[in-house]
Amino acid sequence: MDMEMGSQHFGHQHPVVFKDVLNDQTKEAICLRCGEMVFGSSFSCMECEFYLHKKCAEAPSKIDHPFHRNHPLVLLPEPSYKGCLCHFCGKTCEKSVYHCSCKLDFHVKCALFPLNMAEKKLEELKHVTIKVPLLFTEDDNKELETLDCFMCWEPLLESMYFSLDCGFNLHKKCVELPHEIKYPFHKRHPLILQFNVDHFSCKICLQKPSGKGFVYSCSPCRFAVHIKCAEFPPILNLPCHRNHPLFLHVKREGRSCHACRENPSFMTCEETQQNKFYRCSSCTFGLHLECALPPLTIKEQIHKHPFSLFWRQVSFICDACGLEGKFVSYICSTCNLLVHKKCISLPPIIRIPRHKHPIFHKYFLQGHQFKDCDCRLCDCRVEIEYGSYSCFNCKFVVHVKCALEKKGWYKEVDPKDIDRKLAIVPKMSTNPIDCVIEKHDDGEMTKIKHFSHKHNLILSKNLIEEHCDGASLMDKYCDGCVLPISNPFYYCSECDFLLHKSCAKSPKQEQLWFHICQRFLILLVGCIFRCDLCQSESNGFSYMCKKCDVHYCLYCATRNYRIKHQAHKHRLFFDRNHKGRCSACNVSVRGLFKCKSCDAFNLHVDCLRLPLTAWHKCDEHRLALTYEEVNKYSEYQFCDICEKKRDSRKWFYYCATCDISAHSYCALGRYPFIKPGSIYNELKDHPHPLTFVRKIFSGPRCHKCFQPCRDLVLECADSSCDYVVHWDCVKPVYLRSEKTARPKTETGEIVEDTSEGSSCIIL
Repeated sequence: MDMEMGSQHFGHQHPVVFKDVLNDQTKEAICLRCGEMVFGSSFSCMECEFYLHKKCAEAPSKIDHPFHRNHPLVLLPEPSYKGCLCHFCGKTCEKSVYHCSCKLDFHVKCALFPLNMAEKKLEELKHVTIKVPLLFTEDDNKELETLDCFMCWEPLLESMYFSLDCGFNLHKKCVELPHEIKYPFHKRHPLILQFNVDHFSCKICLQKPSGKGFVYSCSPCRFAVHIKCAEFPPILNLPCHRNHPLFLHVKREGRSCHACRENPSFMTCEETQQNKFYRCSSCTFGLHLECALPPLTIKEQIHKHPFSLFWRQVSFICDACGLEGKFVSYICSTCNLLVHKKCISLPPIIRIPRHKHPIFHKYFLQGHQFKDCDCRLCDCRVEIEYGSYSCFNCKFVVHVKCALEKKGWYKEVDPKDIDRKLAIVPKMSTNPIDCVIEKHDDGEMTKIKHFSHKHNLILSKNLIEEHCDGASLMDKYCDGCVLPISNPFYYCSECDFLLHKSCAKSPKQEQLWFHICQRFLILLVGCIFRCDLCQSESNGFSYMCKKCDVHYCLYCATRNYRIKHQAHKHRLFFDRNHKGRCSACNVSVRGLFKCKSCDAFNLHVDCLRLPLTAWHKCDEHRLALTYEEVNKYSEYQFCDICEKKRDSRKWFYYCATCDISAHSYCALGRYPFIKPGSIYNELKDHPHPLTFVRKIFSGPRCHKCFQPCRDLVLECADSSCDYVVHWDCVKPVYLRSEKTARPKTETGEIVEDTSEGSSCIIL
């Protein structure tokens, strides 16, 4: 039926016509007020493309809304500002809006729906299906899991909800909420269900206002609670504490939850569940809200069956993580599993930096398959009859708590990707040897072309007899790790390039066990950098992560988390949580290589870098790194270089032949890992190449600071030029900052230093 509305133009320049059904429309008709397609009864213009839903056309120009009593909502033809969001559904407003100066904006239908809900006129929901989570498997998709109810802004799948066909995300219980409640923590006035616009926090969870959905509030008293928080009963009688009732307390207190053992006084306001606390007024028993009111059933991807709530008053061992739990547990009666609530949502497959393959969560492992059951993260035994993460092929196993200790230290793996991404493969060849020129009969490479050097390299197994005489040894360092050269090594017959045989095999791309981002790092040569692990400046080889913009020196990069050190008879294991005093530098540190067998030896990451031998012009022999005092008399415990007293608890360098000892930093200098004799071409204000030289005694004056040159300096390679400058005076800006923290690695930081002038390597 067509009916011309000549006097009612709805702000349009032409007369509009009412139609019961759009049956002669050849293209899509869009409502000019809500922006949605027009179906059924509508108003339209015969002369242009003007359409209005009947409900949109009849929308009042002003609403005194029961959910916002402060001011009326005024209908505007368009939003008053860009980026306007609907306060009800959270989506962008592009057409007509209902607006209030309280910074409230609504789509037309989003303003009318709550109005009808308040007046109990919800005809559009009468024939909408009500769905129950876990029963409607056809809606089992990722998008549905991320949706929130428009009223309480809690997950939609948390409770029964109306089918999305109604156009809104709504819990059934939220639609049926009373408009007014009496609340036990605010007896002065009733709380009114209102749009969440007032700028004050929920009095129960202390969460800051989000500006979305509804709250129960008393505006004069500035008291508000979330819909979900208002549902919490003030008194609970639980089977885990049968002697007394538990009362809801809204103030944070210095007592811990008896279920999860976390103290709410240490939590931030954003961690809302930890601020809600049920406690017993007769004893010290208390529970966080989530521990006191856990869901009855939970289904997650880690297990094929749902878990059911199981209260018990005694402690238990969780079958998923192997740790103790109390009071609140969940059970799978089919599989006879008893677990923590939080362990139901453990990721089934993860990657960690210490292993190249994904590791899988298993509720138990068989002993004959895993003979070495020590955790590869803490070195303590894994009880394999309980849950752990493991790689079956490599017999690699770790505790659940160690693998998931910090969110950024592991990555979840989608089970769908596991077949094609079993191991991450580098994008290019990792072989550092471009070609093998000569070989022994046993297959050992005696002459090679290495990617890092333009000339061929020759293998030497006897440093003194084949390559150079003993007098020149103090200036010979490996170009890879910048440690004193030792057998076997490769040398260049055309220049002074030397490379340990082990360093020559370092791959061009590598994943490092301590680098958290788990990407392949690229082996770089010919640059000066600061190692992000040991903090040393070096011009040797480095592994670089482009994403994290960090370098690791070759020595640190090639150390494993299990090592054998000459200073100790047992194997050492790196434990990122172990706190103790380093046996080398006597500094208290978190994150150490520790000895599990005797628990009396710890080694700092920085001290692991100390060379076993060092050359210094104070002695004609090599100085050996020494771990214990050779002379117990204090008058002999002096450094023969600086002539100051040594700390007997610290490692030092010593020549047994000449009875000469020295502080480690005196023997090595401030820059022990910048190779003397190497060329530096990056100085812009000098025309010639410069050579790194170590000055033991004061030399000519620096051309920058005019002070006598000592320690590491740059000298002009041109013999006719007398230019000399301290390295400290000209080093690049990126090396001038203080020692950096290690946010990209597992390693720890110095906690305290109890001795004056203490240093591991660098002063």
